[in-house]
Amino acid sequence: MKFLFILSMLCSLFSSGEAISVVALKQRNVPILKEALANVSNPESRQYGHYWTQEEIDCFVVPAEDKIDDLLVELEWCGMNCEQKSAALVCDTFNADCVYDFGNLIDFVENMDEYDKHSLTTSAGDSSGYVAREVMAKLYNVTYSSVQHGASVCAVEYQNAGGFSQADLEQQQQLNDQQEKPISHIVGTNQGVMLETQLDVQMMSQVADGVDVWFWGGKQWLYSFAVNFLNASKLPDVLSMSWGWSSRQQCSIGTCTGNMTSSKYIQRVNIEYLKMGLRGVTVTVSSGDAGAPGRTNEGCLLRQPQARAVNPAFPGSSPYITSVGATYIVPGNRTASWSSPLCRQYGCVWGMEERTCNYNETGWTAGGGFAIYNETRPSWQHEMVEKYLASGAKMPKHFQRNGRGYPDVAAVGHNCPVVSGGQIMAVDGTSCSSPVFAALIALLNDYQVSRGKPKLGFVNPVLYKMAATFNDITVGNNWCTEMQCCNSSFGYEAAKGWDPVTGLGTPNFGKMVEWLDANTERLVCE
Repeated sequence: MKFLFILSMLCSLFSSGEAISVVALKQRNVPILKEALANVSNPESRQYGHYWTQEEIDCFVVPAEDKIDDLLVELEWCGMNCEQKSAALVCDTFNADCVYDFGNLIDFVENMDEYDKHSLTTSAGDSSGYVAREVMAKLYNVTYSSVQHGASVCAVEYQNAGGFSQADLEQQQQLNDQQEKPISHIVGTNQGVMLETQLDVQMMSQVADGVDVWFWGGKQWLYSFAVNFLNASKLPDVLSMSWGWSSRQQCSIGTCTGNMTSSKYIQRVNIEYLKMGLRGVTVTVSSGDAGAPGRTNEGCLLRQPQARAVNPAFPGSSPYITSVGATYIVPGNRTASWSSPLCRQYGCVWGMEERTCNYNETGWTAGGGFAIYNETRPSWQHEMVEKYLASGAKMPKHFQRNGRGYPDVAAVGHNCPVVSGGQIMAVDGTSCSSPVFAALIALLNDYQVSRGKPKLGFVNPVLYKMAATFNDITVGNNWCTEMQCCNSSFGYEAAKGWDPVTGLGTPNFGKMVEWLDANTERLVCE
């Protein structure tokens, strides 16, 4: 998973050109959006699947036009030329003295400057065999494996740290006996071959044959990307993000200026993710690769200044995304008869038992825990989280017990086959599991459309209603990191039902389809 420690502010690339700062305007009527999202995401509601347009959202949240006009004039007088994009201003420069005279209109500014970045080199797999397309089809009972109605899924890359090769994607598709389907939707800049982007787009393609894979890259960080995304003329059905950092240290990604804090930044980005759900977009996010301690506490520190045992990741802990943990397949005792060139030539793993990725088994640990800075725990998971808290499972002494629990689900994240430079290699991480689950959602979207039903959009309320369709993983923990194992004060133990190790578990696609057949209705215009 691509977690960044960045020492100064970020750059953001928008369709209108390179921006220096993005001004977050104070928004109105956010509770109305929350209520609307609850309705369009609940299959028991008459509003289920009746997603909103960006114009309808803006009508409620954007400040009064005369106030924005006055602000634009004042900022121009300060030398900032800005363009309005919904409840944000995209500006060609930044003047702190001027901007923060308007605290009654502005939440914060994501200011852009030069930055240094550090990106994780994805953990390598082992020799137990690849988790290729036909492995996942059997493991997850994928009964509808090819896109027939144009479903789409998008890999999002930040910090100009992403790029892919069409030739490598084509070779991967050939190795998996798939139709050739190049990436035709490219937003931003394809920076050239980068392994983690190759992983994202190739795992999406392997899971959902014929899916419309998008690539969205650029210099932005979470808020500026969300503004850019929501104001695009066309959106993909599903986003997958394999990025994040400690919730408490969002300000380490850029210099927090004025009244901006990590808490305020997260709260605003959460509203943008809420809007994505209201637009009908599913967002999946990697839960992290350093266990519950997170990348800011790889050494299991507790008593040093500012050291905390558990450090929830963001956006993987956002209540408006689907957080995806990671598993590995325990090799079975028999040899499978494979049909794809990839498995026949290079060897694939056979087995139907999965366990959570942990340092002792895979050399890294899938993340999970409880979010901070949320208003309340989401209603759609409240009952299951309360059962976990009362289960007697080992957990830290101090964590946000009322926070949003994550991950929601899990999928394979070990020995994921990627072709890069014409060579196949095994790659690990929740950077694999998020695009895998995103592609499964794309298949479900395609299936729903084939029956005149709405796409799944913000899917969490449905996932928790169909919890019985998941393969529950009841053994494991996440108190290890990528460097070592701590003790149970630094993480959580798995239990029956939902837990902050693998969430609801891993998907049984066929059972999910059966649940949707029985519990969702055809979309009727009102």
